[in-house]
Amino acid sequence: MTIGDVKVTIRKGDQALDNARMSVEKANARLADASALAIATLHDSERGEAQESRKALREAANEVELVLRRIKAAKDHAAAYLAIIG
Repeated sequence: MTIGDVKVTIRKGDQALDNARMSVEKANARLADASALAIATLHDSERGEAQESRKALREAANEVELVLRRIKAAKDHAAAYLAIIG
């Protein structure tokens, strides 16, 4: 594999990361809508299931943020590598 081939592969990977980010952001928007509805529905409930549901929604939102940070880190590292190899 040549340096040119490596650059092309990294750029394709970068585009795939952009596509993944957009998909995750869309999913996150849907999660936010679902969370708002669920929290409004469960707002007065102290039942265990309601508490577990709210906890699961918070954890899901945290995971989305983690995925988005990892995508950004991967893009940053790819860009740094491309800068090094020219």
